[in-house]
Amino acid sequence: MANLLGRRVHDMHVMPPKKTKTDAKADPDRLIRQKAGIYRTADDRFEVRQEGLGWFVLDTAQANEFGQPLIHGPLETMAAVRGALPGARKTKALPRRAARGKPARRAAAKPEPPPPPPSWIDKLPASEASEVRKLIRALEGEDVPEAEELVRRDREGLVPAVAAQLIERRLAALVKDLPSKEREAGQRLVRRVIEVLSAGGTTRGAGLPGWILVEIGPDGEPPNRRIVLR
Repeated sequence: MANLLGRRVHDMHVMPPKKTKTDAKADPDRLIRQKAGIYRTADDRFEVRQEGLGWFVLDTAQANEFGQPLIHGPLETMAAVRGALPGARKTKALPRRAARGKPARRAAAKPEPPPPPPSWIDKLPASEASEVRKLIRALEGEDVPEAEELVRRDREGLVPAVAAQLIERRLAALVKDLPSKEREAGQRLVRRVIEVLSAGGTTRGAGLPGWILVEIGPDGEPPNRRIVLR
């Protein structure tokens, strides 16, 4: 916990997206990635860090009874972090503790810990790392959760995880916009569409063509990875 409280954000290879007053006012709890394992809210009040026990939320606007940033956590997932942020804004810090009969003494400054080890992105060749960071920023711009982990699965696995996730999100959005009475029927229809797109192309009649979904890379060329929706 001491390491967590004493650590500062170091500039690495990734420049975080530029924040604006409009973004902070519209959604102050929107998380913006600073680097691997570190996020900040749009209004810069909260810093979210990943440590061994999970995710911790540091309230930079409030201090605990020992004069250090108020911490919430550990939280298991980023979804849990997003759910905890509104409540964290309402939490009141305890009064700062002072020794009986003596004025409170300021804690001695601790030496700055060494920077964290390189992330999996930092270990990539420069050109590949740049492409990975660009894709992560694009996914975060679409509010795709766990964007970095999704890109890592996409790179290290045989399945085009990013393309499949984008298709599923867009189909789900069609159902979300339906009136509540029609939503269940819409969900059944989407599931049927997924079956047709993923498997229907291989069950064709004699002499008829079939189909498969194939990922298309940023350069417009298909990497020959088949997309299978859930």
